Amino acid sequence: MSETFGEFFKQRRQEKNLTQKELAKLLIVSESAVSKWEKNVARPDIALLPKLAEILGVSEHELITASIDNQARQEKIQAKKWRTVSFTWSLFFYIAYTIALIPCFICNLAIDKTLSWFWIVVSALLLAFTFTNLPKLITKNRLLFLPLASFTALCILLATCAVYTKGDWFWIAIVSVFFGVSLIFTPIYLCKYGIFARMKKYADFISILVAFVLLNVLLLVADFYSVGNDYVQNHWYWKFGLPISLVVYLIINLLVAVRFLKINRFLKTGAVLFLADCFCYLVPPLIRTKNPTLQRTLNDCNIFKADFSTWKPEITLDNNIHCIIFLSVLALSALFLTIGLIRHFIKKTK
Repeated sequence: MSETFGEFFKQRRQEKNLTQKELAKLLIVSESAVSKWEKNVARPDIALLPKLAEILGVSEHELITASIDNQARQEKIQAKKWRTVSFTWSLFFYIAYTIALIPCFICNLAIDKTLSWFWIVVSALLLAFTFTNLPKLITKNRLLFLPLASFTALCILLATCAVYTKGDWFWIAIVSVFFGVSLIFTPIYLCKYGIFARMKKYADFISILVAFVLLNVLLLVADFYSVGNDYVQNHWYWKFGLPISLVVYLIINLLVAVRFLKINRFLKTGAVLFLADCFCYLVPPLIRTKNPTLQRTLNDCNIFKADFSTWKPEITLDNNIHCIIFLSVLALSALFLTIGLIRHFIKKTK
């Protein structure tokens, strides 16, 4: 049953144990004005609504509509609970980080008479901070600043570890991490931010190009660090790294380009499966290398050496498994292509 404004107003006043005179005194109005409100003869001035709503313990919206908005109140309660949980969560980690730092600081000074590995603990906690507390502190452009903050903190951690261990691996580690981060976030940024709106149509190709460039930077750094050890005596990037990455780059672009063809999705899926299957299993048998480990891996993937009469691990087991995978994907691509062709001709005849 809906209430009139006067009934709603009177009920709220009585719930607060206020008389008409007491309420009038709080609002600095006459008692007769309050009486007229309850009798629906008049309404409060709009300037009084904020203070009146506060005194009666309702919102201005509830006062105007003369009804309790239970959904809004429930949402307000839930929001308050969430703020409490969020504050408790942040406070817990602040205390935990402090508890972790103080003993490490004392132990490092007491045992080593200097601060050494303590800085590794500090940088590790800084990295953890970017995942636990920083998201609450950043309210705008989180997608941009949070990954950047985490990457920076990780760089500090790796640099601290490199200094502590006196290692020369810092740059290859940083390039590897940057490659992984870019691989994930480049497509997202291209689609998310308006600055890349003109390139959105070609976001796939741009992302692949960025990945290709960063991968080759990583391979160059790895080549620099690997030369001279027990396994690698000469530079291998120009002989193997660049050619193989270039072939992979071209093949992936070819697969992505399929989506621009004006054919139905079944034909596109079948074409992608067929090209990927051929690339994965028909190209490796053509590659020859002097690296025994790499050549052994390529031989294990050689589907032409499959022999289903023999399933011994040291002879044909891997070849047989890869051959089954190749034939299964080939059959799946044939199925999609067949369905796609049927749908194409049905649509054409209509």
